[in-house]
Amino acid sequence: MPSQKDLDATRPALIDHRSPWQPAGLVKGLSARPLDGDLTADVCVIGAGMAGLLCALELAERGRSVVIVERSHVGAGDTSATTAHLSAVLDSRYFELASMHGEEAARLVASSHMRGIAHLERVMNAYGIECGFQRVSGFLCAGDKAQGKDLIREHAAATAAGLVCELVKRAPMPLAHGPALRVANQAQFEPLEFVAGVLDVLAKKGVQIHAPVTVNAFDTSNGGEVTLGTAQGRRIIASHVVVATNSPVNDVAIIHTKQAAYRTYTIAFEIGESSPSLSWDMDHPYHYARLAVDAETERPILIVGGEDHRVGQGDDAQKHFPRLETWARERFPTAGNIVCQWSGQVLEPADGLAFIGKNPGQERVYILTGFSGNGMTYSALSAELIANLIAGVPHPFEKLYDPKRKPASASAIASYVQENLNTAAQYSDWIGPADVSNADQIAPGEGAVVRRGLTRVAIYVDDAGAKHELSATCPHLGGVVAWNSAEKSWDCPCHGSRFDCHGKVVTGPAVSDLEPVEQ
Repeated sequence: MPSQKDLDATRPALIDHRSPWQPAGLVKGLSARPLDGDLTADVCVIGAGMAGLLCALELAERGRSVVIVERSHVGAGDTSATTAHLSAVLDSRYFELASMHGEEAARLVASSHMRGIAHLERVMNAYGIECGFQRVSGFLCAGDKAQGKDLIREHAAATAAGLVCELVKRAPMPLAHGPALRVANQAQFEPLEFVAGVLDVLAKKGVQIHAPVTVNAFDTSNGGEVTLGTAQGRRIIASHVVVATNSPVNDVAIIHTKQAAYRTYTIAFEIGESSPSLSWDMDHPYHYARLAVDAETERPILIVGGEDHRVGQGDDAQKHFPRLETWARERFPTAGNIVCQWSGQVLEPADGLAFIGKNPGQERVYILTGFSGNGMTYSALSAELIANLIAGVPHPFEKLYDPKRKPASASAIASYVQENLNTAAQYSDWIGPADVSNADQIAPGEGAVVRRGLTRVAIYVDDAGAKHELSATCPHLGGVVAWNSAEKSWDCPCHGSRFDCHGKVVTGPAVSDLEPVEQ
């Protein structure tokens, strides 16, 4: 096995920072239009990722008038970054979920994710969407005796929850050296090809998509409707609003105290033909793998991911991809050259379950968040749940994913406390040392935070040597942003807001850019 030094020496200087889905195109015949005037709709969906588009489709199928607004472009954010594991294998084990929420809740959890897979399959078949959807098995892989014992517990708990599963000696893609739990009837697909197909359907159903539109104000004082303000100076009036932005942009604090934002890293390697399956190990944080086809080269690839850490708190962002590469090559010696690499953002709820439903304290506003590593199935099951809530029709998962719930079990409360103590500790950056003492220490193409009296300034030095100065204060709740050298972004370590190198917001919950500093 080559050493890290050997890997660094052979690693290409320039690797595509993209997912393997992105060259397929995002819109395929349907472009989002600017919002050139105020508008009114029955339902306004904020966010044109997988969750928002599926909610809009379900609502349109039920006869609602729907408009979608998006800050960036269709399929932006984590819909482009997903590895598209369509699975009922979750970040939390079923024996943990049964302990936290009860055995009946665990059965509902398993049922909801299997229903999410079926929803995606139904949409694909109903509208003839070509997206490489196929049913595969998922394998949860144990690496030592302790994990082996947990695997036995998981087998019993997952079976009790209604999943069809069995213990096997080895997984086809062994992420660890021990036995594995094979879970039947999982799936995988090409997410942006699926999105393109959904866009065609939405266009035929008269659903308008407007971008770029940044929603920055919510007025629910009129009980019969919601008035949205936008950074573009337009108003949107809707009877109902669905916030499908991964991290809610309408909530200042409540939901953000019940979940934490994590970055996750992914690499695609050249690989020979192989039988597709999904795999996860049981480490903390865990790793995952699947096979796919790269949209640009049209060749088979191996996708591996992991190295998760709290946003803005990685010890050195440049180390995560090399560490992940080392991990992958130890387990997949036939993996070839790196095709591309990218990262995404997941929201981890304290009690292991997403928040889908009415937003606490806001009438007629619904949120979808806390999807952990199961964004695709959560997006699909959210569509049916939200449509039912808007129609006033009961849904079997309504109580399970209710956003107003609080951590109730000892382990959920412990996670809640730990993550919030972590968040609170990040505000000590206001009194801690700066990254560098002056801007002359910042290399071209890099950024750093410097202190000027009582203020913190985020300075990016472009490749030509010009300095771009911004307030280092996150406009969400005042955290001090940190420079992400791997992705050339400013990341807030408190609640996960991210900004590009020039301060433009790219990830919520912030809805405004970093303020420029007059030089």
